[in-house]
Amino acid sequence: MKNIQYTTSPGIPHLSMDEEFPCHKNGPEWWYSTGYMHNEEGQLISYQFTLAKIRLFGITFNILITGLTDLETGRHFYTQESIFFGKNVIITPSLVGVEGKAKMTFTAEKLTVKMTGEDYSLNIDLDVVKPRVWHCDEGALKMGIEQNYTYYWSYTNLALSGKLVLEGKEHHVSGKGWFDKQGGPYNIADRRTQWEWFSMRFFDNEEIMLFSFPHVPYQDGTYIEESGIYRRINDYQIEPLGWAEARNLKFSTGWKVKINGVKEEEYTLIPIIDGQFNFFFFELLAEIQDKTGTVVGYSFVELLPGVYNEKNTLLSAFARVK
Repeated sequence: MKNIQYTTSPGIPHLSMDEEFPCHKNGPEWWYSTGYMHNEEGQLISYQFTLAKIRLFGITFNILITGLTDLETGRHFYTQESIFFGKNVIITPSLVGVEGKAKMTFTAEKLTVKMTGEDYSLNIDLDVVKPRVWHCDEGALKMGIEQNYTYYWSYTNLALSGKLVLEGKEHHVSGKGWFDKQGGPYNIADRRTQWEWFSMRFFDNEEIMLFSFPHVPYQDGTYIEESGIYRRINDYQIEPLGWAEARNLKFSTGWKVKINGVKEEEYTLIPIIDGQFNFFFFELLAEIQDKTGTVVGYSFVELLPGVYNEKNTLLSAFARVK
């Protein structure tokens, strides 16, 4: 663990974003980036990078997840690795990752993502378009139930450019990225703390983050204007339009979203392709359509199995993806 730096922050209440960035002694947490990009031929591709610190059954370990999805062909490329004793894990104020596998670097103006898996590698710059934001209640998000919280901040608008190598073919790519740092004192094993997450990324350079616990019920969120001004929102409704199944688990798919007093208020999220099960969450990219059916942005959607499934799904985290 020589390459893991720890903060002195208790998390709740939080300190500055910079002080919250390194590793915390207690509670699960993750450094997470997703984005969508087009290559020179106009193909739409999404990426995901996650480095997580998890504690289950008294054992603390890290999970590294990287993935790419070709939205044109529906093919998903994915790597998942459980890492014990912090072996080769790096967490510093300017770098997170796993040596030889994947890393993210950070400066005030730019983030970079470098990741490699079977049949793919990605090397991109993510230029900061907007300042960082604290989500929900000044950075505190109640994880569905009392006494369970995370501290949560993001770069919600990053201009993406760089190089993708997919199945031996090199592409120049450009698009839009997002970065989250989140974690805190909550019980990851309690299904009531599992969520549905929507990060809506509009083409007009505004963003909406919705964090919903419909089985509790509880919800919270953030609206970020083009100027970078942001505010908390929790007056919204999400209506599932259908259901999907993965690993014999049930997930919502397709959603009507009404956000009272924000932008055009009513949108429909339509998955571009079927989602994929990563670690123990279901993830996909959806089109954001307005009332006329016009696509006005894209939304990453992350769904945890505890929302609509009562069975214990934690051990699915260790299953190898075929």
